[in-house]
Amino acid sequence: MDINDALNMIRRLENLPEIYDQIERAVCGVVHSYFQDMLEVERLEAEIMSSSDYNRDELEPHLEKKAEIHKKYWSNSSPFYQPCSSSSSPEHIWECLSDIEILQNGDDDCSLYIFKANLKDPDHGLVSKKAFILKLKEGHLYIGHELFG
Repeated sequence: MDINDALNMIRRLENLPEIYDQIERAVCGVVHSYFQDMLEVERLEAEIMSSSDYNRDELEPHLEKKAEIHKKYWSNSSPFYQPCSSSSSPEHIWECLSDIEILQNGDDDCSLYIFKANLKDPDHGLVSKKAFILKLKEGHLYIGHELFG
């Protein structure tokens, strides 16, 4: 290791707390934006479904919008993660998340991040675990997987 490499390593270590803060803000920012975009559509769906005589065809444009949002935030195009249904109760309510933690693997060549939190169901008060795995791809963070339990 030459002196420049050593100095760069020292600078990186000195700036590690700020680097971690920036990473946490970026990961939370992606998940928060995803939740906000999805919630907007879910609220419209819930409004439609609250009518006793709604037609399922009215929900189709909203499913298409959810698919667009998915493409914007997700790198994993597996059908498993594709939005395919509507609900009368919104699921992506940021304020229902608590105890948020961001984990990372520290691999500069293949950076992975885990967003994990407790999710309180606003209708029933049940608390479950929610996690997303995010990956840096072409300079942008994308969600790759969703875990729950």
